[in-house]
Amino acid sequence: MANTVMINGDQRKFTLNPDIKLYALIDAGFVKTNKGNYNYEHPLYNDSPYNAPTKLKMTINKDLSHLTMVVTDRSGLQKVNIFKNKQLTPTVELLDYILKDLEERNILVEVKKD
Repeated sequence: MANTVMINGDQRKFTLNPDIKLYALIDAGFVKTNKGNYNYEHPLYNDSPYNAPTKLKMTINKDLSHLTMVVTDRSGLQKVNIFKNKQLTPTVELLDYILKDLEERNILVEVKKD
């Protein structure tokens, strides 16, 4: 079974859908790396994607069994907690939309609490 990940500051946990398909990754915007992994980067912006202060970064390994997911600053080097700043509510809404889309494409599954 795939690992479970949480975005910094979020209460939800996600894992890879056991029914994940390679074509769904490509359709969703994942790009295959030289090592065979699949990377996804999406700017989290309100007005312009070119000034986006944060971005969602995801990596799925080549055998589709390991997921990493993080929200970073513009450079992609520092983790950012977008949940602790009320001014970033539109950014959180955009993140929710992206995650919901990935769930509908059978890429991610939200892990329900017991």
